[in-house]
Amino acid sequence: MSLTEGDFRGPPPVAFHRLVAQAIEGDRNALERVLADVDLDGWVRLHRMGAALYSVAKEADLEGPAVDICHEICLATAVQWMSLRAELAKTGAVLDAADVPWMPLKGLDTAERFFPRPELRLSSDIDVLVPADRLQNAMQALTAAGWSFDSTPLLAAYQRDEGYNWHGRGPRGNSLELHYRLWAAVPASLVEACWESGVASPDLGRLGFRLSIPMAFVVSTVHSWIHAGRPQFIYWWETKLIADRLDSSEEVVSVARRHGLQLPVGLAAEYVGRLWDHKRCLGLARTLLDDNRLTERVALNRVRRRGIDSMTLELMYVARLFARRPSRMGWRPVFRRVWPHPGIVETTTPEGLPWWRRRAMATMRNLGLARE
Repeated sequence: MSLTEGDFRGPPPVAFHRLVAQAIEGDRNALERVLADVDLDGWVRLHRMGAALYSVAKEADLEGPAVDICHEICLATAVQWMSLRAELAKTGAVLDAADVPWMPLKGLDTAERFFPRPELRLSSDIDVLVPADRLQNAMQALTAAGWSFDSTPLLAAYQRDEGYNWHGRGPRGNSLELHYRLWAAVPASLVEACWESGVASPDLGRLGFRLSIPMAFVVSTVHSWIHAGRPQFIYWWETKLIADRLDSSEEVVSVARRHGLQLPVGLAAEYVGRLWDHKRCLGLARTLLDDNRLTERVALNRVRRRGIDSMTLELMYVARLFARRPSRMGWRPVFRRVWPHPGIVETTTPEGLPWWRRRAMATMRNLGLARE
């Protein structure tokens, strides 16, 4: 049985998510109920929805403490957006000058293309993808322009063998994720597909590209599961907004099938379809979820019993591995949960401690046993 034949049973936040979905579409009654929630402050900060809720509250002429909280978040989000967007332009100019093709990923790209206003999509850093064979050129050019990248032999070995992005810091303190691969949970071929479908964007610069809309949908839905814990609501809204711009579902289905991403793309589309009664997302999800194999169906049954938050990245990863879906690192991330790469041990634990103790600390953190 597909999810469209059942329901997302289980406790909130499903019901609250539906209220928020209605609220940001202009339903005044739903908006008033959302703003009256006693836990709203923590929720909007966790799910990055303060700016969006303030925008619709302002249009509805609503006031009160909850609106004030959202207004404060909205102002901070707008300032953050302007700072990051200016830094992205400088980053792109440096890469253009170094003859390195590049494309923005995630928030800074989707905010500008799909959201009603870009400041409604809070981003914490700049994400830029460059071709893997031009990574060193990109890092050298950015370093000469004032960016700094922490690098040690162990960390360089991790990036070479397993990593997917270098973390840098710009002259003004903004954080940069310089991607040359995508996440361990997806096949290596997906980053190649990003470049193959990339659209030249002169507004970004001479060598700036953007993901095609279908590819942006795939990347957004996959990325929604990457974070520790539960997906943030901002990603569900982002998926809905990208889906609004799709001419058809055919290319999304083709990309997801070609790269074995039926479960992450299909489940995200299904949930978004249910939240907004989005026909295209529901149809797309039905097609993809019908392709699921045994262990993927077991994972879906868990979602039916316990709710959408029960689908963790770990569960999805293992379900896909047993279903023999492709991923960039295969079973290695499972091993790395208990035996982290030396580069990760070095960068996530205090210096000066015995190596065995640092490795134990990194392992306990991976397993959720360490006290923060």
